[in-house]
Formats: sequence, structure tokens, C-alpha cells
Amino acid sequence: MAIWEFRDNELSLSGESARLHRAQYYKDLPEHISDRFDDYEIEFDEITEADERDLKEFFQRLQQGLPLTSSEKLNSVHSNLRDFAKRLAKHNFFRSKVALNDKRYAHFDIVSKVAAIEIEGIDTGLRYDDLKTTFESQASFSTRSNVAQRLRLIFDYLDKVFPNRCDTLRNRTMIQSLATLAGRLITTGKHSGREKDLCQFLTEFSEELSRQMTLGQEATDPDYITFQKTVNSNVRRNAQIRNEIRLRKLLVFDPSFADALGASGIVESAMARGIGDAGKRIQNLISQKNESYARDHGEDLFKPTNKTTKAFSEIGKPIRGYTEYREWLDNLYFIFRESVGMRLDGAWPQSFADINLLRTAERHDVDHGDASKTRSKRKKLGSVFFKYSGNKTPATLAPERFAIVQAKLLADLEEDTKNLKWAKGPVKTAT
Repeated sequence: MAIWEFRDNELSLSGESARLHRAQYYKDLPEHISDRFDDYEIEFDEITEADERDLKEFFQRLQQGLPLTSSEKLNSVHSNLRDFAKRLAKHNFFRSKVALNDKRYAHFDIVSKVAAIEIEGIDTGLRYDDLKTTFESQASFSTRSNVAQRLRLIFDYLDKVFPNRCDTLRNRTMIQSLATLAGRLITTGKHSGREKDLCQFLTEFSEELSRQMTLGQEATDPDYITFQKTVNSNVRRNAQIRNEIRLRKLLVFDPSFADALGASGIVESAMARGIGDAGKRIQNLISQKNESYARDHGEDLFKPTNKTTKAFSEIGKPIRGYTEYREWLDNLYFIFRESVGMRLDGAWPQSFADINLLRTAERHDVDHGDASKTRSKRKKLGSVFFKYSGNKTPATLAPERFAIVQAKLLADLEEDTKNLKWAKGPVKTAT
């Protein structure tokens, strides 16, 4: 080390310094200068638990003047929570399943943010100052606490959800988001057995997010655009927004997840926001399809009537129970069945056909006729409703779960309306 070599008279001062201090070696310095040299205190940081690769990286960054990252600074906070997070960052999920390198404490950063959310709530800030405050307030954090047990369960569960290393798990914020979603499922204790379904959902979510980003200004789902914006920025409410979107998409992907999430999980999804947006997008799509159809046939595909005018104003309003569900089905029927008539020549998209079946179950007597046919009919109607709700009968569905039925059916209607095709020649018209 240069200081000690100079102190031992093995290293001389540079020419400029020697002229300034009138000496070339330590032994030749004036007494008052050598005393100041001896009394000078040097501050230093001691690096522990670092392998040779880490030490080389620290050295290179010091030489290049690179600042510490937030996670590296957080690692220096004296706290039991820091120690716990550091150990949990070595979990097999990180070692074997994620595609994100642990460079600059990346895995520790993820665990720290997931822990902060579990302790402070989904609306907590995730910037360095926020996390530092949480770590300092949890200086005596217990590894036997309820939060500690839940955090272990989260990463144990994710380790089961992903059977192999997953290339989509390469972004810190994305991994934090899915860990928070897993934590929400674990809270109810009904997560076991849903690993395969959750893995499929997360895979499809990532694929659709990538597709929507590729579309750019032509993107069709604002939820994914909003989600990506929260990944690219660091605003206090971002974690909450990501969680709302993940929950909404999960419930639409498979409504039976409502059993695992519970009523509070449905509320947290802010489903009403997505329903309103979907209603507006469907109205715009119908307007576009009417223009296209009119160019081919000289008339609208969806005939406007007094009923459809009222129906359009209602389809995007969240329904809150069985009675409102029945009225909402009537509105859908007026738009997607009655106003279309025979102009699709019987080639009904699946969601359009489902509306007819769902409304038949509510507005018609399905019990008349042969008993075996009645059972078969009821079974078919029940299976259609189950697809949208995770339950066989609307009359027994919890009020808060009708929002899931609404969101999923609107999502299917939007997709089917977008993909509508028709013959170019004359078609049958209703008489």
C-alpha cells in the first residue's frame, strides 16, 4: 500500500509535492508536517462475505468512480431484516428458476421490496429511502415472525410454480410483481394445487405484454401499457397498480381463482376500472365494424335501436349482484343478438352464442319437456356460466364475483368482435 511504503521511506513524493513540502521522503519532512501525516484519520469500508469476483468488481468500480446502487447501499443497513433478506435471496427459486443474474445484489433487491410490501402494505414506496426506513424500523425483525414465514412460503411456492428456469423471469420489477401476487394467494391458504394454472397465466401474461408493447400506438389493451409504464418508472403507487392489473388479468384468465383470492382479492383488483374501459372499447369496435359492413352491404351490421342505445350506456357499468346481472344480459342480447339479426348468416362467434345461452337460462323455462333433455340442457347452461364465473349457477354466486363474469365476458366479446368476418355477397335479413 502506497501510504505505508512512503511511511517506511521506500516511496518518494512526486517532484511537485517534494518542492511543496521541501522533502522527498517521510524522514525528511518538517516535524509539524510529519505529525499531521501521522495523525490523519482515513475512513474506509470493510467488505465482508464477498467472493473474488465481487472484489474485482468493487475494485473496477472504485477505479472508474461508479456510485453504489440502491440495493448495495441497502445491504449496508444494520438490521435483522437485512440479514433475513440476504439469506432469502439465496433461495433455490433465484438460483434455479430466474434468468436474472445476481449482479449488484439484484436478488436481494427483489426480496427487499417484496418484504417491504408484506410489512408496510401494497401502497408502500419502493425507493431506496423508503426501503431504508423500513429496514431501520425492522432492526429487530424476527425470523420466526408471521411475515418471515409468509416470505419463505412465497418463494417456496414460486419454486413449485416454475418447474424449470424461466426466460421471462429476467426483470427485477416483474419478479417482485409476481412474488406479491403469490403472496396474495398464500394469504388465503388456498394456493396449493394451483401451481400449473398460475404458471400458465404468468406465461400468457408475459407473452401478451410483449405483444402489446410491440404494437406500440396500435396496442389494444391499456392495462398492459399501464403495467409496462410502472415497470419503467419508480413512482410510489406503481406496485399497487401492477398488483391490480395482475389480479384483474388472473381472474379473467380463470375465474375460479376467485376462490383462492377471496372477496378482498376481487376488491383489490379494481375490476370496475377494467370493465368501464372494456365497454368503451367494444362500442368503438362496433362502430368500426358497422362502417366496414356498410361498405360491403350498404347497411349496419349492428342495427341501432332504442334498446341498443340504452344498452350501450349500461354494458360498461359494473354489476353488483344477481338482479343487475340479469338486466345486463338483456342489454348484451339486444346488442350482440337482436341487433345483428341474420346478417352473420348463423356464424355466431362463441361469446355471441354464450350470451344467448346465458340469457336463456335466466329468461326462459328450461325445465319443460323430456327429463333427460332437461338435465342435459341444464348441464350445458351451467357449464357456460362456469366458464365465466367458476360457479355453476348465478343465483348462488357471491355478489362481488359478478364483476368477474362481466369482465371475462366483455373480454371475449371484444376479441370476437375484433375478429368478426362476413361474406361479401348478399346475406339473409330478418323479417
